[in-house]
Amino acid sequence: MDTSTAAPAPAPILPPLPPYESAIEVTNLNYSYPSRSSFVSSEAAPKILDNLNMVAPRGSRTLLLGANGSGKSTFLRILAGRHLTPDDRNVSVCGLNAYRDTRLNFHRAYLDCDWGMKAGGFSGSAPLAADIAVRDMMKKLQAEYPERRDEIVEMLGIDLDWRMHELSDGQRRRVQILLGLVRPFEILLLDEITTSLDVCVRQDLLRWLQKETVERGATIVYATHIFDGLDDWPTDVMYLTDKGTTGWQGKLEDNEFYQDLRARQHPAKMLSLADHWLRAELDERRKSKKRERAAGEFAVKVDPTLRQGGYASGRNIDTTLKPKTETYAGGGGASGRLSDMLGNAGVTLKHA
Repeated sequence: MDTSTAAPAPAPILPPLPPYESAIEVTNLNYSYPSRSSFVSSEAAPKILDNLNMVAPRGSRTLLLGANGSGKSTFLRILAGRHLTPDDRNVSVCGLNAYRDTRLNFHRAYLDCDWGMKAGGFSGSAPLAADIAVRDMMKKLQAEYPERRDEIVEMLGIDLDWRMHELSDGQRRRVQILLGLVRPFEILLLDEITTSLDVCVRQDLLRWLQKETVERGATIVYATHIFDGLDDWPTDVMYLTDKGTTGWQGKLEDNEFYQDLRARQHPAKMLSLADHWLRAELDERRKSKKRERAAGEFAVKVDPTLRQGGYASGRNIDTTLKPKTETYAGGGGASGRLSDMLGNAGVTLKHA
């Protein structure tokens, strides 16, 4: 009987990255979401990010702090290559253009809370709701990194025979994290990804991510409003103000308020630092009777018939100036590629 074992599959060959020092460099970034009113007038859309600057050293763990609506998710989507910036020189990731250079697709991971929540064109339902085993999702990718896959499975407490349509929100979130982390990354962008995890899994994940930065030199940017267990986790902090500007950015040891909390052995240092910054903004808004700004009607959906789960080309969007008497899409009908028109819900009429 042949007792020999099959040779392990060779490691996949990924596009090489150029030498780089700073993992992320953002310089004078301005960004806004257009609204329908900006398409029919010359009125400028309000800025979501205003002259934003950031540097993330290689191997750093940056905690991204900011109030609701401050632009954290928009900023992470820009870093992830989901949005095109007005100037290609504004954002550099691993020394490459964050949007245009497709080599980053093999070295950058982005996880947010929208995974599987939007159906793609013609699919009818999201993959996480299908009757499919975890081991059969992105099967080729799992097979390329079996040891790393098994390590993450053990860390997150996942059963590879789970059927996706039978899982709770927290279990689905763990599967999302598995699939997002199984390929070794240079850059990891996390947007509120731990909200559904129980406390033990969350702490194990944070420790594992810290190990990734120390042992492999990976770089992480993590936006969250949950600060339990984060007092000594980040190496850097970036505070994004409610005006979309850089309020503070740098290493924790350079922040005087945080170091004072540490000297006094404060039991919740990171929570107190966030409260210190965000409370001042809230008090100022209350004093001036202002409310949080809205990001703009296109911040979440450019057009429900065009999004395709956030990956549509947007080629159907007519951004030419029109008299206000005309409808948004020329008589209310849709035109363009069928795959774009169907979008998430299969609705074929545009906004009037």
